[in-house]
Amino acid sequence: MAGIPNDVIEEVLSRADIESVVGQYVAFTKRTGQNLFGLCPFHSEKTPSFTVSTTKQIYKCFGCQKSGNAIGFIMEMEKLSFPEAVKYLGDKYGVEVKWAEDDNAGSKDLKDRKKRVMNILTETAGFYYKALNSNEGKAARDYAAKRQLSKDTLTKFGIGYAPDGFDNLYKFLKAKGYSDEDLKDSGLFTVSKKGNLIDLFRGRLIVPIFDSFGKIIAFGGRNLGPELPKYVNSPDSLVYKKQNHLYALNFVPRSSKQLIIVEGYMDAIAMHQAGIDNAVAALGTSFTDSQLRLASKFAEEIVFFFDSDKAGKAAAIRATKMMLSYLKRMTGIKIRIRIASVPEGKDPDEYIKTYGADSFKSVVKSAKDVNDYLFDRAYDDNYDEGSGLDLTRYQEDITTYGSWIFDPIKREKMAVLAAQYLSARAETILFAMEHAEKASMESSRNNEQREMEKDTKNEVERRRGNTPVKVPDADRVTRDEIELFVRCVRLRGALADETKIIRNDVIRKNDFSGANMREIVGFFLEHFNEKTGVSDALLITRMNDLLLNGLKAEEFYLKACEQIRPESNINAEIDMYKRNLYTVRIKKCNEELKLVDSMIQTTEDKEKLDEYIKLNDKIELYRQKLIEKRNKL
Repeated sequence: MAGIPNDVIEEVLSRADIESVVGQYVAFTKRTGQNLFGLCPFHSEKTPSFTVSTTKQIYKCFGCQKSGNAIGFIMEMEKLSFPEAVKYLGDKYGVEVKWAEDDNAGSKDLKDRKKRVMNILTETAGFYYKALNSNEGKAARDYAAKRQLSKDTLTKFGIGYAPDGFDNLYKFLKAKGYSDEDLKDSGLFTVSKKGNLIDLFRGRLIVPIFDSFGKIIAFGGRNLGPELPKYVNSPDSLVYKKQNHLYALNFVPRSSKQLIIVEGYMDAIAMHQAGIDNAVAALGTSFTDSQLRLASKFAEEIVFFFDSDKAGKAAAIRATKMMLSYLKRMTGIKIRIRIASVPEGKDPDEYIKTYGADSFKSVVKSAKDVNDYLFDRAYDDNYDEGSGLDLTRYQEDITTYGSWIFDPIKREKMAVLAAQYLSARAETILFAMEHAEKASMESSRNNEQREMEKDTKNEVERRRGNTPVKVPDADRVTRDEIELFVRCVRLRGALADETKIIRNDVIRKNDFSGANMREIVGFFLEHFNEKTGVSDALLITRMNDLLLNGLKAEEFYLKACEQIRPESNINAEIDMYKRNLYTVRIKKCNEELKLVDSMIQTTEDKEKLDEYIKLNDKIELYRQKLIEKRNKL
């Protein structure tokens, strides 16, 4: 794999045991032999269809068909590229991942572009910070003073100021030697109708956004007056995906077991200034599963604060549903979720300034567990002092909210309490919640199925163009060829035992018709160990970017592994391997004989005719020997 040596990838896979890797996200509910079963983390299901093979070191879901090795699993879960996933697992399992000289021009170019963007962002932070302390920055300093931000806080968080004007930052960075293409990559500029680059941030207080390691990846800009929009934020870029980060996480002590999550970075900054150093902020209009996963790596409990207005309440419900759905699938992630609200409709910043940090800490302690929060929301949202509780709407809400709760004890508790208001048996309400859960899961499965079908159709259309679907020669692999390869891999070290398999009966690259399959076989032979063969997990790394018969190679291969049943013992497996090998080679001889025959029929050169006849006889002799060997099995 370009960029990372194969021996490093192999070591990562040998140390990153698939059970350990997947077990951090999925709680296994059943073990059968060397296979583990659990709920799939990639789609909604109630009956486990997700399995992990500890011998093959691979995972497979029979529901959504996702499959792969430990690296592929981390790529999917953490939304990482292949090299990033290898580095992630290497760091976790003690393997030093060094980058080899990358001969992939496209990959190297992307890496260089990202590096230049990171340099631009660092230079920009310095530019904004300096501007804050200039004569132009007085309005921003006054605003910071109004928000009661101390000098130490401004320094700690790298707060700056973007001067008014359309090209202040542009001129600064151009003078540093950056090209317009580099500046476009940074996300710091918009393009005018004339095609000129314009500073995105103008006349705003600037808040640098850091990743969890403290590197600047984006910026947020707060207006200094009442004009709209109040906030302008960096768009997603080569180095920044807002749904994957939490603002101020880099400032949270690693010893903290709790994270307080607020909606705005100004709230988070004010809380840190008040000594509440475990506060972070979501970056965007909604909290995401990626942010929840990130939070779970740093804390055992998260406490959410949402705005008390209508939009804030709607955001709280959306986030709660998402989190419960995610944790239901990610049964291996254990994190407590609580929801808090600031009294008097204030935001955290206002409350701390009015009542102090100690009072705010008491508000944090009074946060409700997510199931209690939902129960109270169902009542509060449907209660009117004049007309009382709207039982119809309350029943709908409590049934829906209860269907989100996956802890059976907490769900039953909710049903028992709701029964008092609805004058119904708790069992009946529980049944309604379970029915709603099933309906929701069915809807999710249907949506997922439609998405899968849409993706498949798009891929077929992309590959088809305006001609009928045809598998490219590079992708092509016959049924006999894939069965041969599957059985070959199963032989492990027996393939090297010359008392059972002579050297001429070991597969070769040219036994296979397609270039991609030959590439995979070449990888197999290169990494073959005389005692252990080659693991499926390692093979899948080479299949990562290849297709076989129009499908992802790893998906095609793993499906073939399921369909091709292993024999009862190693001798029977060897015989089946040989039978497949001879069959593949006989078919290849047949194709070659047809080609030679056509040359014999068309040539007018006597010398070449004699050569073709001799070649024909040679191939036919070899074919007959193969047939004899196959008939003896």
